Amino acid sequence: MRQTLGSTRTAPPLARPARILSLGIACAALLAACGGDGGGGGGFTPVVPASPPPSAPAALDKASITVLSSKPQFVSGGDALVEVKAPAGAKASGLELTLNGKPVTAQFAPDASGNLRGMVKGLAMGANTLAVKASAEDRASSNAELVLTNHPDTGPILAGALLTPYECRTVESNMGTPLDANCSAARRFDYFYRTPAGSFKPLADPLARPSDLAQTTTIEGKTVPYIVRVDSGTVGRTIYRIALLDDPTAETAAPAGYKPAAGWNGRLVVSFGGGAGTQYNQGVNQATDALSDLHLSRGFAYMISTELVNGQRGNAVLQGETLMMLKERFIETYGVPRWTAGSGGSGGAIQQLVITQIYPGLLDGLQPSLTFPDGSLHVADCRLLENVYKADTATWTNAKRTAVDGFTNGTCRAWDLSFVNTIVATNVPGCALKDVSKVYDPINNPTGARCTTSDMRTNIMGRDPITGFARSPLDNVGVQYGLEAFNKGAISAEEFVTLNEKVGGYDKDGKPVPQRTVGDALALERAYASGLVNSGGGGLAFVPILHSRTYNDASGDIHSHERDLVVRARLQRANGRVDNQIIWVGPRTGYPLAALSLDVMTQWLDGIAADPAPLTTDKVVAHKPRAAVDACFDGSGTKYEESPAYGATGTCATMYPLHGEPRQQAGAPLTNDINKCQLKPVLASDYAQTLTPTQLARLRTVFSSGVCDWSKPGVGQVPLKGTYQSYAVAPG
Repeated sequence: MRQTLGSTRTAPPLARPARILSLGIACAALLAACGGDGGGGGGFTPVVPASPPPSAPAALDKASITVLSSKPQFVSGGDALVEVKAPAGAKASGLELTLNGKPVTAQFAPDASGNLRGMVKGLAMGANTLAVKASAEDRASSNAELVLTNHPDTGPILAGALLTPYECRTVESNMGTPLDANCSAARRFDYFYRTPAGSFKPLADPLARPSDLAQTTTIEGKTVPYIVRVDSGTVGRTIYRIALLDDPTAETAAPAGYKPAAGWNGRLVVSFGGGAGTQYNQGVNQATDALSDLHLSRGFAYMISTELVNGQRGNAVLQGETLMMLKERFIETYGVPRWTAGSGGSGGAIQQLVITQIYPGLLDGLQPSLTFPDGSLHVADCRLLENVYKADTATWTNAKRTAVDGFTNGTCRAWDLSFVNTIVATNVPGCALKDVSKVYDPINNPTGARCTTSDMRTNIMGRDPITGFARSPLDNVGVQYGLEAFNKGAISAEEFVTLNEKVGGYDKDGKPVPQRTVGDALALERAYASGLVNSGGGGLAFVPILHSRTYNDASGDIHSHERDLVVRARLQRANGRVDNQIIWVGPRTGYPLAALSLDVMTQWLDGIAADPAPLTTDKVVAHKPRAAVDACFDGSGTKYEESPAYGATGTCATMYPLHGEPRQQAGAPLTNDINKCQLKPVLASDYAQTLTPTQLARLRTVFSSGVCDWSKPGVGQVPLKGTYQSYAVAPG
């Protein structure tokens, strides 16, 4: 179907739902639905989530206590936003509340629904008991208690021991000298305004109204001054910035008197930055980095964080914990958002997908662009292949390279030059430390910091007890590079055999060696059990996922289109359906998809939020807007409603053809999530082209233990162990 979209104007005002629900806090029921006990999150047996019929809430026979700002077991910073509902027949005003036996009723006040809501302060570290007692005339059986477990606001809560060595970057971020060894900084608030010419300027006096102050109309139809308040601080070692529209008065400009202005539309978008890094520092950002006109002009709150940039560390367990703590800070300051959506590409897409798998409920909708499924992309193969190609350029023409790689010409080279070092190298360079004396050197500092992705994940993967190095799942034993190219006649038998003889692997310091790389058995299993390998399970069945990407394959860019289908294949295997996932592809330059994605996601999530039925995949799909369909776009904004697939025909397949990856060209399935394959014998009958007895013998020498049997699960490929897992005790 062809559809002309024309301009990218903001969508008309959206009707505000009659009932506002919080989808941003994952409740116990959601955890159960997402397989929180490990029973339904693995993804290897298709599971179609049930859709129970909606029912009216039952009357309470006892008081209920709900922590709105976090889960009760994951409170941080000594306070929590709490809601208390009275039992049937009782009045909330008659309830008495105590914290660890001391009265705290004065910290609560009735809300618009007649429930009590308040910020409980003064929590001790560890377990705290919040108790609700009914008045004398009410039944004592209606009393209730809830344990709130408090953690430091610097962390950790779930992610395990804090990274060391570690350097602060508060000064570089204009947040002043760090207040402690965990790089905390004083909270501050800055104001900016937008001009009619389309630029942001500092607003030194929040009560001033400059002559060149623009106005903006939000998605709710409210026209307000385009003034932005940026809240900056630190939580869990990260530097965050929260920006939202404001119209400050003498009262609300003071932090103690602040209340959200009419311009905030009640929704939150969290930005996830790209890259893939192994940095032992806090990261740098500025208040101006949060000034996203796309979001602020429409009235959204917009949040960024140094930890939520994949170029810092690439550890979704830590990134998810950070998001959990940031949402707690947000809710305690601004209230419960109607919903929270993610936004971001490349490494930002990885974060959205993997965090939602292992921490369901933190994000209600995902907008991953330039998608990768997770950080285990097998692109370390590219350096090994490139080394073979460069040693014999006469043999390895561009056509033969692309037949082996699957990628378009230059893509493997781009991977080699960009991110392979972060996977295998131990100094990239200097682990982004100013004090390079702390960095690993095999001779001069063998116990120093090593700069690989696995070193960022030692709390999950563990360390080898002999070397002390991080356990790594990197493995290429049995991988027959160029298998599909050989079977199709794109390379000769001799080229196929020689390639696999010479490709080799990596040693413990990331240097290419003749031997294949052998993955650590515990690291392989833990990568899957933790969810760092995205299985498509966990919370991913219960959110709208709207992928959008510019088409970069033809230029040899690493962000290749087939990754969208890899994610789709994993979702299909895990959940038995993919109708909560949409894929959009557009030109590298021209029609911008970000604005359209935000408008469609807003309509989609508003529908879900207004529906009181339990959250299921059916509910998510039932509220899909008409525009939420697979499609591609040309440079003028013409939309073609077609689904991408290998072998597909049509306009989209012609404009944006799909390619592959080296492991797929070696026979791996489309899910491409086998880190170490199970093996089978080398058999001549498995090849479509003829091998001489000598060539077959050489292959059996290369693959002395066998070649990959891709029909079987990977070694250590276990289901997701559960959601919200704790790594407080470091594994061996």
